[in-house]
Amino acid sequence: MARCPTCHRRLVSGQSCATHGRIVTQIVTPAHGAAVEAPRWSQPLTSCIGSGGFAAVWELPDERVLKVAHANHELARARMRREAEALAAIGAPAVPKLHASGVLDDGRAWIAMDKVVGTNLADLLAAGPMRINAAIEIGDALLAALERVHVAGFAHRDLKPDNLVHTKQGSVVILDLGLARKLPDDPDDPTRAGVQVGSLEYMPPEQLLDAAAAGARADIYAFGCVLYELCTGRPPFIGDAGGLERAHAALRPPPLAALATVPPALEALVHDCLAKMP
Repeated sequence: MARCPTCHRRLVSGQSCATHGRIVTQIVTPAHGAAVEAPRWSQPLTSCIGSGGFAAVWELPDERVLKVAHANHELARARMRREAEALAAIGAPAVPKLHASGVLDDGRAWIAMDKVVGTNLADLLAAGPMRINAAIEIGDALLAALERVHVAGFAHRDLKPDNLVHTKQGSVVILDLGLARKLPDDPDDPTRAGVQVGSLEYMPPEQLLDAAAAGARADIYAFGCVLYELCTGRPPFIGDAGGLERAHAALRPPPLAALATVPPALEALVHDCLAKMP
């Protein structure tokens, strides 16, 4: 999803910013723009409802979906195994209910899970500024789901609006657990030591240096970034990759009160979540 180059609010590709009138066009990478071939499956696959850099998601009958990795190498299979393991341990409603997992004849891993019905937080943010009360309610629901993840013994390591769905019941469902890490130690972590994983706009300082160092506190930092964006319409830090890394490592974001009218307690909460040394 693209952003306004002035205020950095999320925009649907081709949409103009309501404040600055800028129309942006999202850059489509080959992984996102290329046609996705339907995998061979025992049931009809009605449609591909999403495709990212790592996997595609297909709709199945009976309110289920099938997630299939694009690649057929061992790292992709290991990450899909980890996601299935995390889904089984955490359980619904914090994450989608797992039905089954395995490997196709062509070597690509798959996961069958419940279809989550709701609105992606990235889409909610693209619809315009969010009321503070609504941001607080969503943040509270997200914390409840994140607590389930941590109690089950996992850190997510890629918490961001794109991986979160707000349901009509008011809950938040956390998606995409392929980067999840077991707590407190994870000798079988599919991510190699020293490798940076996650999304820079929401990445905690310790994860910038080594993904193996990311635990529950890293998820709380990312939660603070998400809550900041829910309240203001933009992430706490903006810029290119180098600028984002420096900002997460050493800088404070603009105060919430400078960008939105928020209660002092909410400002203090976000401030604590984004602390460099919690």
